[in-house]
Amino acid sequence: MDKIALGKAALDAARLLLSEGGAGWLVAFLLGLACLHLHREVQRVHEARIGETGTTAAALERASQTNAAVAAALESRSRVVEDLSRLAGEIARGVDRSDERARDRFDEILRRIGDLQQRTRP
Repeated sequence: MDKIALGKAALDAARLLLSEGGAGWLVAFLLGLACLHLHREVQRVHEARIGETGTTAAALERASQTNAAVAAALESRSRVVEDLSRLAGEIARGVDRSDERARDRFDEILRRIGDLQQRTRP
């Protein structure tokens, strides 16, 4: 729109406001008050949302710290389980070696007993 058309539209709007004994001004004033009220309400809602966002951010930060602590505890527990598994494996191998040694010694004892029995037989 060019400036002339805009000026004409503004003049037409002013004529409409002045017609009907100034009722247009009353409507414009009431619309202005309504807009002011709506603007204040929108600002209040935005402030409330900003407050809620801050609260949510703080809660998320606490949850993040808790999750980090849980992850560290789980990592520690995992290391302990790995160490226990390694130790159990070593103990099992040690028991197997001890069982073999015990069997070897038992076999040696039985062999010596057998040798003694053969010597004592006529």
